[in-house]
Amino acid sequence: MNLFHALDPTHVTYLLVFGAGAVGGLLGLMAFGFLGRPAETRRREAASDGPQAARNARLEALTETMPGVPYEFRVGPDGEQSIAFIGDGATELLGPAPEPDGFYERFVEHIPESHRGEFLQSVEEAVTTRSHWRQEVPFDRPDGERIWLLGSAEPDPQEKGALFRGLLLNITERIEEERRREQVIRRVTDAIVEVDAEWCFTLVSDQAEALYGMKEEHLLGRTLWDVFPRTKGTRFEEEYRRVMRSREPVRFEERFGGMGTWFDIQVYPNPDGGLAFYFDDVTKRKEREEQLRKREELLRSITENVSEGIYRSTPEEGIIYPNSAFVEMFGYESRDELRAADPSTFYADPAEREALYRQEEQGGLDGVEVQFQRNDGSTFTGLLSTQQVDAPDGNQVYNDGAVTDITERKGRERRLEQTETLFQNAQDALFLIDVRQKDSAASFTYRRVNPVYERKFGYTEEDVRGRSPEEVFGAETAKFLEERLQACKRRREPLDYEEKIPLEEGMAYFRTRLAPVIVDGEVKQIVGTPRDITQRKRREQMLKSRRRKIEALYRATSGLLSVGTRDAVPVRIAEVLQEVFGFPLRHVGLVEGEMLVPKETVGEDLSRMPEPKAQPLSEDLVATRAIEAGEAVVVESTGGLENDLDYGTLSTLAGIPIGGYGAVVVGKEAGTFDALDLRLLEVLGSYATLVLGRLEREKRLVQAREEAEEAAQLKSAMLANMSHEVRTPLMSMIGSADLLREDLREVDLKEAGLEEAGLEGEPADMAEQIFRSGQRLRETLDSVLELSRLESGAYTLDDDSAYLDVVVREVAQELNLRAQEKGIRLEVGSPGASVEAGLDETAVRRIVRNLVENAIKFTPEGGEVQVRVEPEDEETALLAVEDTGVGIAEEARADIFDAFKQESEGLGREYEGSGLGLSIVDRLTTMLGGTIEVESEKGAGTRFAVRLPR
Repeated sequence: MNLFHALDPTHVTYLLVFGAGAVGGLLGLMAFGFLGRPAETRRREAASDGPQAARNARLEALTETMPGVPYEFRVGPDGEQSIAFIGDGATELLGPAPEPDGFYERFVEHIPESHRGEFLQSVEEAVTTRSHWRQEVPFDRPDGERIWLLGSAEPDPQEKGALFRGLLLNITERIEEERRREQVIRRVTDAIVEVDAEWCFTLVSDQAEALYGMKEEHLLGRTLWDVFPRTKGTRFEEEYRRVMRSREPVRFEERFGGMGTWFDIQVYPNPDGGLAFYFDDVTKRKEREEQLRKREELLRSITENVSEGIYRSTPEEGIIYPNSAFVEMFGYESRDELRAADPSTFYADPAEREALYRQEEQGGLDGVEVQFQRNDGSTFTGLLSTQQVDAPDGNQVYNDGAVTDITERKGRERRLEQTETLFQNAQDALFLIDVRQKDSAASFTYRRVNPVYERKFGYTEEDVRGRSPEEVFGAETAKFLEERLQACKRRREPLDYEEKIPLEEGMAYFRTRLAPVIVDGEVKQIVGTPRDITQRKRREQMLKSRRRKIEALYRATSGLLSVGTRDAVPVRIAEVLQEVFGFPLRHVGLVEGEMLVPKETVGEDLSRMPEPKAQPLSEDLVATRAIEAGEAVVVESTGGLENDLDYGTLSTLAGIPIGGYGAVVVGKEAGTFDALDLRLLEVLGSYATLVLGRLEREKRLVQAREEAEEAAQLKSAMLANMSHEVRTPLMSMIGSADLLREDLREVDLKEAGLEEAGLEGEPADMAEQIFRSGQRLRETLDSVLELSRLESGAYTLDDDSAYLDVVVREVAQELNLRAQEKGIRLEVGSPGASVEAGLDETAVRRIVRNLVENAIKFTPEGGEVQVRVEPEDEETALLAVEDTGVGIAEEARADIFDAFKQESEGLGREYEGSGLGLSIVDRLTTMLGGTIEVESEKGAGTRFAVRLPR
């Protein structure tokens, strides 16, 4: 049972209780005179007084440990135990606070393992036997300092248990002093000299005389610097003077050049103010260390140039040396980074590390396969070998190890296994040929074949192994194969070829690939893969036959597409049927009214053939069935048709519709129709449908063209009449109204007697209205006639040059009066220079006038219209007309260039006009090779931009 142990429920829990009892007991001892009495006197009294004296002697022994940290340890009747420290000395001495919970466990953890077992055993014995306890033990404080403790306790039996009183004493200085004395004793064979405060020699040992080659009497009284001047300015002087100043001992190793010797030197201050020197010649050890260093450097150099990962480790420090390959193998940047890593992370499975340690303890590892883990988490497979090596001084055991990355080898093994699996389970036949070179000729023998090869060709692996192709297949077949094998070996690259091989079920086609296996630059083996392409070959032959038939149909139908009459279509269809298909019966019928009329009928190699004649569309015929179904119809027995026709020896018929225009009928005396033939016949029917449809459309178009030409003639006549019958009297009315309004402006109504006539309004105003209405009617008539000429192509353009800026200014001057009457400001922008373009001036003038008139019309009083023309670039001129008028709604912009279209239409429309102005502008702009764009915002205005070529 441990003195300080915190036990589980099967033991007793110790409680640390702070109190003053122990101190009081010790003070009581002093009061009874135990302290300060001679030890011999105490022993005599103990011997004469019996048990009481022995108890007093033990108490006196307890006081001898003072000063220290007093404590009491109690054991109750029921086994309960507790310990109490007196005062604050425990925390100052030990570091951790003596709190009740877990103090003993914390105390024991700070005792080095080398002394922990002995300490625990001594405590257990003292508690069990209730006997005196005394123990010296090292203790590592939390701050890292190691101290030595002397623990002492005396039992004091009680009626209900026992009491231990004792002290913990810090004996660190005593232990250190003992160690120093041991070193002095151990070094009696070292050279020893002493100097005083003035650096003069006061003592020289025999060993020093032998080392220096000088007698003591020759050295005494002389200074160290006089005898050994070569120590000046060296580490020897530096260290000696430091000890003299600080009075602190020092130990170091240094080579003295004057003697060519390495010394282990200890320097201690003397009580008289001088120094004591202990010299140990360690030259041989240094030489051994240098040899060992060079050997280690050589070994390290060797390890740095091998691909295996080499490392050395110790149980205490872990890995102390890894070579570069080891660092790189585990994915670290440097040795320091690897050494700082947790060694357990080197293993993919940390549990595997523990198992390897157990194996290593039994004599090292030899090529154990381990799954390692790199720094980035990836893994690799390595072979681990380890051994234990003793250091030259025998004070250290190293664990040396080597790791060989066998990931690639394992990959090759896996690939070999996969290859074998693929070889055995391949769906294609495989064979392996050995290649042997004899002088200048190569020989080939079978090594292996897979199960598919055995089933396909009927030869087992035992049948062909070690045999040549000639021995297996015979000379004729072997010659073809060996020629390909020679070519593959010579080219040193895969070779593909096709061959025919007779098998039990008949001739088979194979496509074989030979692939060389190159080892050390030589073709050692060839792998063959024969693939059965018999079905593919048959399909290819069938496709070739179909392709020829399709190409023939394409060539034959090219003439069908170019026929010009309806009657020529059945003739060309019959020719195509003969050129491409060659059926015994070939028949073409076209629909005329309610009848299916035969047009072309050909029968070859038929003993009896039905007589062709027109049949009602209601008759049950293979042709009428096809027309009704809209697709090919096959009748495998003519007896299945409900009609009275005699089909002779024909038994199978096929009807292919030509849209609704008719049908093609083909027939056989026996057998069925190939699906491709039926599909091609449908294509032929589709072509014929297209041709007949085209001919019918052309006929309708001819009729429509004739009708249009007649309508155009009527329109031209009507426009000519309109120009003559309407324009001539209209111009007379306008002229008369103009003269009348001028005259009425100068006539006095009262004098003329018109006032009593009851006329409402001024007569001049009425004449003005007649004039303006006539002008409007004339403009509308001119626009209609001009649009008609544009649409009919009768409008012609002159290619003379026009000055666009001049045209704009002239049009603006003509319309300026109209703008002023409406209260609108009309502005013309100046281009800065003349804008010349090779355009028809009349057309340009019409465009400008229509756009400006349109802008004035839709701009309210107080608004503004701007017109400008300028060169946009070397090839384009820009005409822009912009107003602040009512604008155009977005939904109406798409129709503004259509004839007779206005945003406001009907009798209630706000603005007058024919709706032809913008339509004429658009058409004239297009004829001139230009473009027109419109930008408008409702209520804000509109901008037209016309771009014309220069």
